[in-house]
This record gives sequence, C-alpha cells and structure tokens, in this order.
Amino acid sequence: MSLKKHNKERFEYIETRLLWGEGLTAGELGEAFGISRQIAQKVITNYREKYPHQMVYKKRQKRHVATESFKPIHVADNSLKFLDFLRGETLIGHYREERAWSDFEINDVTRLLHPELDHSAIQILLGALHRKQTVSIEYRKKDWESDGWTSRIISPHNLVYADNRYHVRGFCHLKNKFLDFVLSRIKFAENVHEDWFPSDDDREWNKYVKLEFKPNTALPQGIQDTILQNYKIIESGIRIINCRKALAFYVERDLFKIDAKYGCPLWLKF
Repeated sequence: MSLKKHNKERFEYIETRLLWGEGLTAGELGEAFGISRQIAQKVITNYREKYPHQMVYKKRQKRHVATESFKPIHVADNSLKFLDFLRGETLIGHYREERAWSDFEINDVTRLLHPELDHSAIQILLGALHRKQTVSIEYRKKDWESDGWTSRIISPHNLVYADNRYHVRGFCHLKNKFLDFVLSRIKFAENVHEDWFPSDDDREWNKYVKLEFKPNTALPQGIQDTILQNYKIIESGIRIINCRKALAFYVERDLFKIDAKYGCPLWLKF
C-alpha cells in the first residue's frame, strides 16, 4: 500500500473518531493500524499541519478532540452513512478480527435469519464471478418444491443482497436470459468451458428506473405523514427511489409487504 493511501486511511480514522467519537489518542491510532505510538503521533501532527483548526489537544482529557469549526474532509458528514458504516464494520468483525473504528456496535438481527449456504458451491461460484467464467450449478427453483432441482449453466456478473439473502445476477444458458439466482438454493457448482455473457448485454441491469410511491391512503393521515419523514419526496408527497430495473422487483416487494400492525402495506405505487 502506498504512503499516500496509508495516510488517507489514517486521516479517515482520525476524522471518524473526531466526528462520531470522543476524539482520539496516538495510542488508539497506533493500535488501530498496528503502528508505533511515535509514528501515530507523526500522523496526527501531519493531519493538524495539513488541516489546521480541525482539532485541539485537551490536556485534562489527554485526547485530541474536534474543534467547534471541525468539518470532515475525508469521510461523509451523514448519520445514515455512518450507521451503514457501523453495520459493515460489525459484519467485518464476524469474518476477521479487526479493531473497530468507533465505540459503537450494531446488533444485526438479519444475520439471525440468513439461510445456510453450500460452502464448496459458493467458493466455485465466486471464483467464476471473479474470473468472468461460466459455471454449472444445481439450482432449486422454489424452496417448497420437493423435486425442483435443475441443472443449468450460468454466466455470473454481479452479487445482490435483497430479501435478507444473497443473490447472484447472471445469464442463464438454459433459459437464454439474465436472471437472479438465490445462493441458498444452489447445492452444487463446477466450472465449465462455455462462452461467458457479460453484464453489458443485461439491459435490465444497466437501465435505471425511477420508482414513485405514496403512503397507503387507507392509513390515518397522521401515519401517512409520519412514514414520509426522512425520505426524498416531491411537493405532492411522493417517495422516490432510483435503482436498477433488475432490482425494482425487490424494492416493490419490500415496500408492498403487509404491515403486521396495520394489516395493509404502508406504501402504494404512485
């Protein structure tokens, strides 16, 4: 890793601690990156020289803290993006031991609901995805079909996370079209020598659509007003989501789910 990239990542850590934490010490920075306290102190000094008036050292607290005029330069000043980062950081912690950049941890309930995956099949599939190669899979069409296994060759091109599970988007050589395949429905995979179909030919993947939703008019007006909060809307009170056409199905299915409390979907298509 280049020195420039090293410094950028360390500056990102500094700003994360200044923006969302209680500041930082050279010792914490050193522990986070596996460097000595002396080198960590040089990084802090470099940051202060490059971006003056961003932080000050509080002797009583023995920490560097953000000034009142602090504005992040290397990280986003956005609460939702930070919470997404925390969730990602927590998920990384389940895969490898790594010191957290913050003092918070997200307790992710969706992990408790994930289906099991065939380890060998997923290894081969991800390898084919990385090398842009075709792969033959045994795929179960529907979870409830007792005899629904089919053999098919696919050209995987992208991973998707929707409905609290992982999918792979790719060209199905059997049906001669691009489809989504749920990873938990794959029980066997092997590499095959067939022509690979790139995502360039996947029109629904490459086309973006604007989806418009309004609160369900069957709900009390107060509830309608509440669920509109914090979303991008236009003057008529419409929630707008821009996404790939291939993913619109998942967005709509999620928003049109029956709400357990009100007995109806919270959203309707505009």
